[in-house]
Amino acid sequence: MDSRDQAPYRQFPRLVTVYTSVTPRTHLSACRKISNRLVINRFDKWKDLDVNVDQHSAAPEDPVPDRTPGAGPARAIAPRSHKRAVLVVIAIVVLLLLASGAVFVVPKLLNPPSTPGNATNPMDAVQAYLEAVSRGDATTALTYSTAQPSDSTFANDQFLSAAVSANPLTDIQVPSGQSTTSPAQIQATYTLGGHQVQAHFTVHKYGRDWRLDWGFIPLDLSSLTAKSVPISINGVGVGVASKVYLFPGTYTFASLNPMLSLNSPSFTIDYPEANPSFSEGFVLSDDAIARIQAAAKDHLDQCLAEKVLAPPGCGFGFAGTNKGTLNPSTIQWSLADGTADITTIQPTLDGPSLTVAVATISIQVKFSGVSTDKVTLYRDTSSISAVRADFSDPDQIAVTFG
Repeated sequence: MDSRDQAPYRQFPRLVTVYTSVTPRTHLSACRKISNRLVINRFDKWKDLDVNVDQHSAAPEDPVPDRTPGAGPARAIAPRSHKRAVLVVIAIVVLLLLASGAVFVVPKLLNPPSTPGNATNPMDAVQAYLEAVSRGDATTALTYSTAQPSDSTFANDQFLSAAVSANPLTDIQVPSGQSTTSPAQIQATYTLGGHQVQAHFTVHKYGRDWRLDWGFIPLDLSSLTAKSVPISINGVGVGVASKVYLFPGTYTFASLNPMLSLNSPSFTIDYPEANPSFSEGFVLSDDAIARIQAAAKDHLDQCLAEKVLAPPGCGFGFAGTNKGTLNPSTIQWSLADGTADITTIQPTLDGPSLTVAVATISIQVKFSGVSTDKVTLYRDTSSISAVRADFSDPDQIAVTFG
């Protein structure tokens, strides 16, 4: 190899030495031609380069040599770019190593890291699933679940993120060395919303992948939705659905009817195969109690202002007399001294009804009136023992006394 041929390779003495130590010099020109063709055929951006290995094309930054007739001999052209030289050398070395029977050893990953939905053992599947839930990533969590929700109102990233933000899932521990026979029962512990959870997951193998049977729980709400009271979970409306799909977490029911709330609104799903319990009973909301008390007070005031013997819906009245004739304009109703304050009643729902509340109370009401001839004075006492409030229209609560 003369000095011109060696020039592009002076930066790679070790590679050239290896090459020339294994291959006779007579093969060098042929290998360079082969490698040059490989490089040119492989890289489209060099398709316009001169394929003659005995000539050197000008580098892009070099001035174009003057080839005008009579201009004299062309000046020497700069060596081709280092990038091309590097590729040529690499191609030559590869060809020589292959020709000499060199063996390339590629490391094999016996236990490649799990990718979403592609766990290589049941413990990894549970670990990856719980980690996804803990960061509010419902999409990834579901890739580790065999069952899939038919509705994503609550099985989505936004809802889950808000849930774990309020009640984090932390301290995940999935012990290694558990069963790898499908189906595997995998134990895990973690902290959910401040309390310790000991969970178990059923995990099946599908081909080379492991997935949980359930990554969520289908929660039956038919006992609530059948009562036609609109409700929400963590602020998201349930609508008419009788079943919702929830990840492990702590949740709170709320009635969208301001007059009602659930008896025990908060509940926790420890893990997908658990059996969570929640209240199926509605109660009057604090706001409803206050509004019924105010409506009862207004109704009582209206009753006391009546000038009739038996005010309608008031629960009290005067039976009349056989002495003289009562002058209606003289009728007066008033509360007896020391009687109960009607604003202290504690109404509750009336049995299965979700629009009627009742309360008990003892209120003494006094009656007085004068005969038309102004000779006879009439007096009597009656009582109110029951309050009934119909709040079918929360803005127009209808109260009656009994």
